[in-house]
Amino acid sequence: MLVVFCSVLWLFWTISDYVRTTGRWVIHSKTYKANVLAQANPTNEGLKHIEWDGWGFAGSDTTVYLVFDPHDSLAMAAKSGQPGKFDGIPCEVPAVQRLEDHWYTVLFYTDTDWSHCG
Repeated sequence: MLVVFCSVLWLFWTISDYVRTTGRWVIHSKTYKANVLAQANPTNEGLKHIEWDGWGFAGSDTTVYLVFDPHDSLAMAAKSGQPGKFDGIPCEVPAVQRLEDHWYTVLFYTDTDWSHCG
């Protein structure tokens, strides 16, 4: 019974972020899209974005952004699952996740954000 409990706990821990992100996108995507698309076009070849999620402890913050990519240039980054420096994003990032065509979440390393690359 302990093995079953630990296995189920591990499974929920593993998929919880995916389920939370997907559910949030399905329910609130219209609002998020409107907020991002209302922004002025970036002047520095960057991508339109807003803060999507974040967490931290003791002054160390981690931020995830919702990004609109009109050319889907982040598709390969999302597909590969590899960290890297990608066009339109100012910092190297550990993960890009595709929500739907042109819409991505981008996880930044702890203590970096869109304006401050560590």
